Amino acid sequence: MSPSRILLLLTLMLVGLVTLFQQIGVLFGTSCLFSLVLVVVFLTSEGSPLLFAQEAENRFWTVVATLLSSVVFFAEDSPLRIGHKSPLMGAIAVAVFTCWISWYDRWLRRRRLVRAPHFAKPSSTENLRTLAADPAELDASIEALAKVDEAVARLDHYFIPSTITRLWRRRETARVERFIIETLQDCGADDLNMILRRVKLGLLVYKLKDSEPMKSWADYAASFLFSPSTKGARTELVDLLAVQRVADLNVRSRVVLLDALQQMPLSACPRRGELWVRNVMLWTRGDELTELKTLCDLKGDVHSLHKLVYQDIRESSIRTDILKHVQREASVQSAHRLLRTRKSARSNRGSRKVLSDLDDTLLCSGGHYPAGLDKRWPRKAIYPGVLAFYRELDLGTDEGDFRSRLGNLVFLSARPHVFSDLAERSSYAKFAHLLQAKRLHTMPTLLTGDLKTGGEMMLRGDMEPLAQKKAQNFLEFQALYPEFDFIFVGDNGQGDARAAELMAAASSPRGGRLERAYIHVVQPIDRTHRGRHHSDPESAREAWDKAGVVFVETFVDAALDACSRKFISPLGLRRVGVAAKKDFEVIQWSPDDRRKDMRRQELDDALRRLNRALVVDYGLDAVPLCEACAPLSVRKKKSGSVQVEGTIEPGRAVSTPIGPGIVLSSRTSKDIGLVYEVALDEWRLCDRNPARAYIPSSQIVYEQSRRKALEAFRSSKQEPAPTSASDADWMALSEVRRRTDSAGSLGEAAGRAQ
Repeated sequence: MSPSRILLLLTLMLVGLVTLFQQIGVLFGTSCLFSLVLVVVFLTSEGSPLLFAQEAENRFWTVVATLLSSVVFFAEDSPLRIGHKSPLMGAIAVAVFTCWISWYDRWLRRRRLVRAPHFAKPSSTENLRTLAADPAELDASIEALAKVDEAVARLDHYFIPSTITRLWRRRETARVERFIIETLQDCGADDLNMILRRVKLGLLVYKLKDSEPMKSWADYAASFLFSPSTKGARTELVDLLAVQRVADLNVRSRVVLLDALQQMPLSACPRRGELWVRNVMLWTRGDELTELKTLCDLKGDVHSLHKLVYQDIRESSIRTDILKHVQREASVQSAHRLLRTRKSARSNRGSRKVLSDLDDTLLCSGGHYPAGLDKRWPRKAIYPGVLAFYRELDLGTDEGDFRSRLGNLVFLSARPHVFSDLAERSSYAKFAHLLQAKRLHTMPTLLTGDLKTGGEMMLRGDMEPLAQKKAQNFLEFQALYPEFDFIFVGDNGQGDARAAELMAAASSPRGGRLERAYIHVVQPIDRTHRGRHHSDPESAREAWDKAGVVFVETFVDAALDACSRKFISPLGLRRVGVAAKKDFEVIQWSPDDRRKDMRRQELDDALRRLNRALVVDYGLDAVPLCEACAPLSVRKKKSGSVQVEGTIEPGRAVSTPIGPGIVLSSRTSKDIGLVYEVALDEWRLCDRNPARAYIPSSQIVYEQSRRKALEAFRSSKQEPAPTSASDADWMALSEVRRRTDSAGSLGEAAGRAQ
């Protein structure tokens, strides 16, 4: 942002404040300004000792609501001064507004507590193991779960805070808390894991209170071993799960427990909460530790493993113990992989983490400052092939069943982190939508920047702090996953090339190294941020080449480079090309947008390079190009209306550029012509209903004619004419290779018959 814009913004704010004071009143305006300052200070004071517990946050909002409503309803210069006419009505209005704010804050917190962590569906082996269990044991587990759920429901009052209900139901509350603790203490290991997987553990930990007086720091640091009489209900419950019975918990139950501690939050139990996390982490070893760390990052919210270790844990000695344990177990896993032992072969994870930027890499910013610079695509459009490229990098060269694998996708964003999950919430909602639509293969985690680096970029236009922040996030994430290697995907708009250079310089060759960095070109390469120590673009290019930084126009080109370096398989390379074509077809362009033909030609050029490699180098079938739309077959009457030739009736199954579907209706437009509303078979919405697309009749006719041509070719054994002279070579080579393979198979069959 230029200094003139900053001056204009400050001037407008000053004019607004002066108008508020003059037109409404000094007392009312001062109170509103003071409340605004309190809210800003609160949002920028995350981690303050005053906000360690969620109860403290609720008290803050209650106090602010009381002060603001008192001024609004009682101040002499307030436009809503009903307290002057009727003090009773003013007091009632203040009480109602304050109670509503307090209840709404608790309702938001409760909604976060009752949500279950996002995990992948259980495998077929786990389902068969559950079905093969003893019916008596299964009934006992279900009965224990029902009792715990009923006890939690008795503690959880929807409208009244549990702190207030404990005042007149103290004995009953203590009895219910004791029943829950004894049930979890006496049940078997399988029953305990089933209960923790299905009960609202975050809500349960929050509802159980420690009514005992606070211990000193020396008492907390002494040991875990306290007698039950010295513990509160919450401390006794978590101590039972994280210390006494931690060996009985499977990996997913431990992840659920860590998630409940983060939601509490962890600072609500100073020192002891960090010791609980340390004990759970140190009890987990080998591949189970890798699975636990990955599942902590697959929950689909801000409470990631990175936040747990580097933000929630404030004691440096505990953080050091956890990181040392992670490094030690990673060394053991690396030794197993080098020796190719059976233990390494049974691992259900990949060997690579995919790190990616968000704006202008996954989503087009549309040139909206400060998100990004790319104006070539519609705003918020997903770049063709990028999601498939993520999936293939995660899958690697293994063509096994991907559904049993845990995802390894991480986004490094320059967006600053604000209080709680205000900045990350919209991103995770977008990820969840893409995951439910089956376009994203796994739920990613998100590592954001901070207000300081974002402010320097906006005020001074300096990209170096952003690059250093991303490199710092990479180093911290690398320390959490030293058993993985990394690939970074970014753009050259906001310092990602410089960040990749810093990542490569700091990565360790023994493990956790940056293998490659793919930078999406959204501006001329000479204008890429190169850092202060590079005097000219040539020296920066040499440093980037040394660091393994590759600049690509499309993600099809990135997939070509990745396949040549054995990062993805040839079949995966073809899948990226097919996905890029489909992604291009679903992008919403305006009817008169001239950018569409330019981007289509750019993608077709990349697909031609892809097809040349598929046919010549790998012997695979070519990927169809993104053909331009044929002219509409319409004729105009004298009145100006549009008459369509050969409409398709509703209910017919058709083939569209984005997959098969069913025609629902049709309508005509003076600008486009005949448009069909099609229910797509392969695209689903969040409610699992088929997605609907509006397809011009020319595209549906083109797909039908191409299918008829392919059927005619199968019957006559003749190749249809190529779409262009440049495509004739790879189409001919593809047919020759297919006929050669079929002839070879017939020869082998004849030899076996003889």
